[in-house]
Amino acid sequence: MDKNFYKKLFYFLLIVLFFFLGYWAGKNNILETNRTSESYACKIKSSLSNIETSEGEKFTIPLKIKNLGNKTWNSRGRNPYYLSYHLLNEKEEIIKFDNPRFTLPKIVKPGQAIKMEVKLDAPIKTGRYILEFDMVREGVTWFKDKNSKTLKINLIVKESKWPEDKYEINLNYGKYTKYFSDYEELNKINKLIRITLKNNEIKFEGETGKVYGFGAGNLYPQIWLRDSATILPLIRYFYDIKYLTSWLEEHLAYQKENGSLYDWIDSNCLFDKNTTETDQESSAVQSAYQIVSIIGPNWLNKKIKGKKIIERLDNALSFVLKNRFNQKFGLVIGAHTADWGDVDIIDADNKAVYVDKRTIWTTDIYDQSMFHLACKNLSEMYKLLNLNQKANYWSKIAEYMKINTNKWLWQENKGFYRVHIHLTPLKHNFDEDNIFAMGGNAMAILSGLADENKTRRIIKVALERQKIFNVSTISGTLLPCYPKGFFKHPMMDDFYEYQNGGQWDWFGARLICAMYENGYSEIATQKLLELVKKNLNNENLFEWHSIDGIGKGSSFYLGSAGVLGRAIIEGYFGIKLSRNHLILAPKIGRNKAKIHVYQPANDLFVAYTYNFDNVNKRIIFKYNSNFPKKGEIRLLNPIKNRNLKVLMDGKEIIFKREKINLDEFIVLETNFQNHTIEIRFK
Repeated sequence: MDKNFYKKLFYFLLIVLFFFLGYWAGKNNILETNRTSESYACKIKSSLSNIETSEGEKFTIPLKIKNLGNKTWNSRGRNPYYLSYHLLNEKEEIIKFDNPRFTLPKIVKPGQAIKMEVKLDAPIKTGRYILEFDMVREGVTWFKDKNSKTLKINLIVKESKWPEDKYEINLNYGKYTKYFSDYEELNKINKLIRITLKNNEIKFEGETGKVYGFGAGNLYPQIWLRDSATILPLIRYFYDIKYLTSWLEEHLAYQKENGSLYDWIDSNCLFDKNTTETDQESSAVQSAYQIVSIIGPNWLNKKIKGKKIIERLDNALSFVLKNRFNQKFGLVIGAHTADWGDVDIIDADNKAVYVDKRTIWTTDIYDQSMFHLACKNLSEMYKLLNLNQKANYWSKIAEYMKINTNKWLWQENKGFYRVHIHLTPLKHNFDEDNIFAMGGNAMAILSGLADENKTRRIIKVALERQKIFNVSTISGTLLPCYPKGFFKHPMMDDFYEYQNGGQWDWFGARLICAMYENGYSEIATQKLLELVKKNLNNENLFEWHSIDGIGKGSSFYLGSAGVLGRAIIEGYFGIKLSRNHLILAPKIGRNKAKIHVYQPANDLFVAYTYNFDNVNKRIIFKYNSNFPKKGEIRLLNPIKNRNLKVLMDGKEIIFKREKINLDEFIVLETNFQNHTIEIRFK
């Protein structure tokens, strides 16, 4: 063979070699590409393809998820893996992209499958939706973006039905609570409040028998003392006696020998206490006082595990005096938290809610307000039982607390109470006394610690601080908040985060109640509408909000529902109904409204219609109730006209005027059996 043959053969083999190498490289590149895409791949299945539920209702979806990628899934550590979903409309357009993340029940290796059940809250608007489930690696990617398939489930949301829906508001006796306002926002928020109450209902067999109560929110299924205390002014109009009393009796059954009470109990007979707080015992006494105002004092003699309720309440406040009291200042003490909060400044984990040897102790305005009010309440309950010596003792303690609080915590130069005084030596590199603690100051007004002058100045500061710090509503809790990094816990280590300056309607609405009670009705209504609009925009009642009003924390938060309901019924509509007292003090102003409330626990109802006639410059107020005694009508004068006359059932009557700060009231004593009051302005 000639040299040309070998030369040709050499080039041929060389071409084959290059072709093979190119094919091998391309094949490996394809494999590598596939491996990369398969890193985020999953298969999600469910036995359900269609779900039908009601507005805001909780429902559960069973899922099976298989890891089709080559990476292990772990819901802990950096960039964790979660299951989540997108909410779409029936045209598959995104309504809400980011939704709750669901922690995987275990580490999932490639090729492994897991089963899990996820609990969701239905949207609060009726309609047809699609739930698109997907895996997400937090901070990295959604699996769908790496070409992984999602699971879509059809969701039909029907209108929620309530017992009061079948009634038209009128002045006749009826077992329903319902209202209507010219402010459409107030009508709409009622549905959110009702859904929140319904979603948190709890029933279980406990130490005292059948227990009825409410969880504190979507993230807090337990019955919490201080949360439950704040919903009693609302649930009294929707639920019967067992929802008022049984949960508190169960809490008292868990009371320690020293009188201490737990923060929460649950259906599994579990319990715990955030020992950084000092408001659990005060909350129990305040709850009992509200219950007694509805059903009477005989309940206080009921025995829980051999001790009367009144004795257990006494032991609870005595525990605070013995174990959480500073003799030097004569004030109640607690850990260094943020205003009313339960997270200390030391720890970055769940130890932050517990007292230990490193705790920084303080005496703060919130705890004084809560304890002062509880002492007054306990004194009143002893009076109802004709135990005057005990009544006088707790009345003196209340007055002692008031004197000391105003001596040590009031800041005359600033016009509000300081958040606290340090008992454990601690120096800050910022002016802590300039921090306006809205929760503690609001409670100082409601508890009676603040007199008329202090109340006026606190409200002025609250309104000013909202503007200065550009907070969307009055609910900013600490203005200014603590510096970045001051709190070690990741939930509070930044500005306006959680209890460190976040918006909490749980306390903002209490300040609004204080405004209504102290002569700032027009401003109170403005601030109430701000809160309501914020919650309607979020389509939920959240635990807290960012400075610009974005919902955070637990959804369907019980505390928000309770105090918003109180601000509407007791504040705006002005109904204060108890077993022995009734006051109607509507703050409707130049608008129209009607309301019918019913208390199942004592079978009392109150109803009225209010109409401001701007053309003829008059108010027509019609009311009726089965309340058997006389009481007081206090009608807000919306135009400050001094030249007027008042007619009852067509006959002119004598009345009083009363001015409280910016409000002027037309006051008269009356029975409540079907009357019409007409106020004519000249």
